Amino acid sequence: VFGAATYRTVGTRLQETQTRVVEISTEQVEQRVAHALLRLANQTGRKTDSGIEIDFPISRQDIAEMTGTTLHTVSRLLSKWEDNGIIVSGRQKVTVTDAHRLVVLAENRDKR
Repeated sequence: VFGAATYRTVGTRLQETQTRVVEISTEQVEQRVAHALLRLANQTGRKTDSGIEIDFPISRQDIAEMTGTTLHTVSRLLSKWEDNGIIVSGRQKVTVTDAHRLVVLAENRDKR
């Protein structure tokens, strides 16, 4: 039982790593950041009155490192998305307020 669980965990981690490599090599920055936020919301999200809160401290620098971009770029994107009502971000906290629009941004493969 332990061995099977270990193999499942390793397999899941490998899939996640492969997904990130594909995203970094084929997607625009906006798509990568949107995918990262959706992944975090899916894995640790907690429903609140204002949306889906990523339920652990995460900085803009953390998001930049996860997506292979710069802190400046992540800050610019998150500020734009906040102005557009897609997310609310605070000190080491992000809440997805419009998950549908974030999915649309993440899946927009024609945008170059």
